[in-house]
Amino acid sequence: MIKMVKYIVGTALLMVLACESERTVDVAKPGGQALPKVQPAQELLEDPRLIGRALLQQKRYVDALEAYEEARKRHPQSGEVLATIGRIQLALGDLEEATKLYEMAVALEADKPELQVALGNVHLKLNRYDEAHAAFKGALAIDSTYAPARRNLAAVYSKQGRFGEAAREYELALQLRPEHLRTRFNLALVYAGLGRYEESRKELERVLAEEPQNARALYALGEATLKEGNNEEASEYFTRTLAADTTYAQAHVQLGRMLMHQNDLVAAAGRFRRAILLEPGIAESFRLLGQIHLRQGRESAGEKSLEAYEKVKLAEKDVELYHERLRNDPDDAEAYYSLGVIYTRLGFTGAALPQYVQAVQINPGHVQALNNMGNIYFRGGYLAQAEAAYSQIIEKDTEYTAAVAALGQVYLSQQRTDEAITMLNRALALEESWLGAHQALTEAYKRQGQIAKSEDHKRIANELIASRKKEE
Repeated sequence: MIKMVKYIVGTALLMVLACESERTVDVAKPGGQALPKVQPAQELLEDPRLIGRALLQQKRYVDALEAYEEARKRHPQSGEVLATIGRIQLALGDLEEATKLYEMAVALEADKPELQVALGNVHLKLNRYDEAHAAFKGALAIDSTYAPARRNLAAVYSKQGRFGEAAREYELALQLRPEHLRTRFNLALVYAGLGRYEESRKELERVLAEEPQNARALYALGEATLKEGNNEEASEYFTRTLAADTTYAQAHVQLGRMLMHQNDLVAAAGRFRRAILLEPGIAESFRLLGQIHLRQGRESAGEKSLEAYEKVKLAEKDVELYHERLRNDPDDAEAYYSLGVIYTRLGFTGAALPQYVQAVQINPGHVQALNNMGNIYFRGGYLAQAEAAYSQIIEKDTEYTAAVAALGQVYLSQQRTDEAITMLNRALALEESWLGAHQALTEAYKRQGQIAKSEDHKRIANELIASRKKEE
């Protein structure tokens, strides 16, 4: 793999250098002495850091990790190399390993504020606020004008509910980088948290002057306007939010709430259903939809919606935390996977599947995400997709019993009975008490007319079920 990337990177570099060689005029130093011409350097083409950077640009994290591990061997004292490996581990979902790598990077190059900030960001992602605070303060001790440390320290204060301190740090960060719109947006949210709605509106309007289609800013402006009591203007902002981003579920909820107050229950219910389809992790959609059903005399539907509200409410905070992680790092495979797990647990497999797909795109070796993908495809009757997912797991881990057994069940559903029997027996060789394999072999051997074997597996399956019931 690295050899192929070396060829690609090397070809690109040589093309650039060839173009440069057409210029025959030497560049002179200020004192008049000509600088030596740049020549293609073989060591540059062989530098694994260069290869790793090219792979990172393509978001090929597994391959980039291989390149940077080679770079680590060659440059064991480089904090930059360790920090980049930490970044890759973050994308692949190993947060603890990423933390260790960033800590080592800081220890090696303690005078670089960017490494302190990178370490703080990992702690912030894991909600370790004290550790994040210390890292950002450490960066500012090195360079008090380093704006990323200011704004990330503000984020710590904001998460802790210390809005006054957060506002001060965001204001200082804006003095350093007045063009940084995300800082301005976050300051607006902090002002809103302090009840300073007029100042919040002004900051959001400045963001929208630069980015008129910024859906988050439009929505935040709608919320600020709503809190000031101007429902009509707020409704316009929520409508503009959806014009900028049709998937913005919270805007549907707000508009639905307004329609409820106007007693337009049918239109309001439509908004809440749309919000649920887009983002089933918003509990309020279920509560308000349940209230509409009850007002319409649909007691059963109302009770189901309110039951769903109680379940979703327990997971809502975690859903928002993972969404926030993805806003800060769109290549966070573990955040996608964790969202998928929450949605699966709540019964929203339609919302879970794309989360698993995203996790696998970032980290093709994420066997848990692949297995959950396969399960959703299998239960939905998409056998070819399920087969592909389980096969991909087994290519990476030949002893992953769940995937081996599930692939056998897929073969059985595809009427590939001989292949199913082979795969299911392989699963039992790995774990002899795997219930699903015994149940599937009961059917497989029955199809082949091997009744004695079918009955043996049926008996074992029944014994396993009885044993598990006793344990419960």
